Amino acid sequence: MLDVSATNLYSEIQAAERYRDAHLEHYRDVINEYVGPAGPNGERGESSPDNHVYEYLSLTIPRIIHDNPRVEARTRRPQSQGQAASALEHGLNRWIRDTDVRGTLIRVAYDMLISFGATITTQEPSGRHDPRSDFMPYWPQCYRIPPKRLIVDPMALSFDQARYVGHMWIRDKEDLIDEARDGNGWDVDAIEHLAADAGTEGYYEQNRGRDVPTRNEVVCYDIWVPEVELDDSPGSESGFHGTIYTITVGQTGGESDPDKVGYIREPRPYYGPKTGPYTFFGTYYVPDSAYPLSPIMASLGQADELNAHVRSAARSAAQYKRLILVDSKSKKLMQDVKSQPDNFVVPVEGLDRDRVIPIELGGITNQQVNYIQMARERLDRNSGIHDVMRGNISGSATATEVATADASSSIRIDYLKRQFVRATEQMLYRSGWYLWNDDRVFFPIGGEAAQQMGMGEPYFQGGGEPPASYDDIELEVDAYSMERTNEAMQQRRALEALQVVSNVAAAMPQAPYVNWEALLKQVGDSMNMPGMAQLIDKQALVQMQQQAAMQQQAEAMAQQGSVDDRGTSPQEYAGAV
Repeated sequence: MLDVSATNLYSEIQAAERYRDAHLEHYRDVINEYVGPAGPNGERGESSPDNHVYEYLSLTIPRIIHDNPRVEARTRRPQSQGQAASALEHGLNRWIRDTDVRGTLIRVAYDMLISFGATITTQEPSGRHDPRSDFMPYWPQCYRIPPKRLIVDPMALSFDQARYVGHMWIRDKEDLIDEARDGNGWDVDAIEHLAADAGTEGYYEQNRGRDVPTRNEVVCYDIWVPEVELDDSPGSESGFHGTIYTITVGQTGGESDPDKVGYIREPRPYYGPKTGPYTFFGTYYVPDSAYPLSPIMASLGQADELNAHVRSAARSAAQYKRLILVDSKSKKLMQDVKSQPDNFVVPVEGLDRDRVIPIELGGITNQQVNYIQMARERLDRNSGIHDVMRGNISGSATATEVATADASSSIRIDYLKRQFVRATEQMLYRSGWYLWNDDRVFFPIGGEAAQQMGMGEPYFQGGGEPPASYDDIELEVDAYSMERTNEAMQQRRALEALQVVSNVAAAMPQAPYVNWEALLKQVGDSMNMPGMAQLIDKQALVQMQQQAAMQQQAEAMAQQGSVDDRGTSPQEYAGAV
């Protein structure tokens, strides 16, 4: 078992920070290139004429995340747990809108494409007291963790195999003391004896350029160790998995010491899903490493090379000079040439052609232009950016070439999107755990749920005794729900939905054995129109079917009556007699 003494755990943290910082060696350079020398963090003396980082992020981010995700909840036990899963789905989708999950995901998307992203999911008071409850409701909250603050076991071969995960946090010392006095296992005396601004040197170094005074802050770490179960832990059956340790430097029992390590809070059982509070967002897998390779870091070398040659060409262009040599003895000719505007004809009688000589110095060479073009094409191939994405389609490219380039880029974008969606599902699964298990969760879920569930004003209530565990729940994010849509696309989808609903409505009476509602839901989700299944009024359809059946029956009876009438016609009656 991992040695969780304060001294050893802090040694583990230091090793994790060194390994992380080596992975993020060029992180600050990328950020500075992104914002440019005029940005808030601009520190490079020399700008990047081809800002590849900005171009890549501005073209890719809207394709990955543009709107709130929409979740579909399923269960392995649909018969006993179907209603509970449906309620969880409505609750999660309501919570997503109310807590601005979109804003968090956008920030994490930038982290993922630059290096890696991470979030922490906690359970906190919602701040929305409802008159129907006699307590302050709780709900989950998701926060972005900056890459420079994430702590991951450096020996882990992947993120999910880490023996510990945590993050650094910074608080005003006085604010932390006020919170500690409320209890919850805090050591008030230890916090009071923390050295002022101990451990903040690295933090201020990371945020250089922000000339602010020290704030009497303290640096602390929360570390989740899943393999350690405290003796007084209620256990996994009650939703407690692993242990969280809160550690800091700069304290002793009586005097402050900048190098002293210790716990400022009692180790506590972690209440939450067994996968832990942290969600990791990464792109390309690196064998035997917890940290991934980001697309921007993968193309950083080519971007730097391109900018080096563009800068060189810019310097050559700045050195360009066009001179006119004239005979020094002809003062009037010299003055005429000097004083006239461009393309002005100066007639000179008996002029010798050798007495006026135009020359050009410096400027961009054809070799420079050709190499810059080659370097840019190489960078585009590596990063997956092409002119179609930029909106630049020249007449030189054929339709086949454009389609091929677009398809190749779409494969990469689809992969990035899937990686991001998968991580989002994991983050929302952690959030859903609290909605499912914690009876302190209580909030209204809105009109859409009211319509689908046939309730006037539905509320979501967590906890209780569900017929099955949360392990049976499967969450899936509709990838189309986060994509950008424009007016033309919405109109096209509306027309397509109209066609689908019309065809289904016509086919439903002829094939009652088909689960049309499930089919419409699947089709609607694929078209980013989740409410398609509700566009058909099943009750009205049943009434129409009943009316049609009654009409058919009446027509059949009328037809039978006509046959009987023909059987008793005067001619037939006479014949019978």
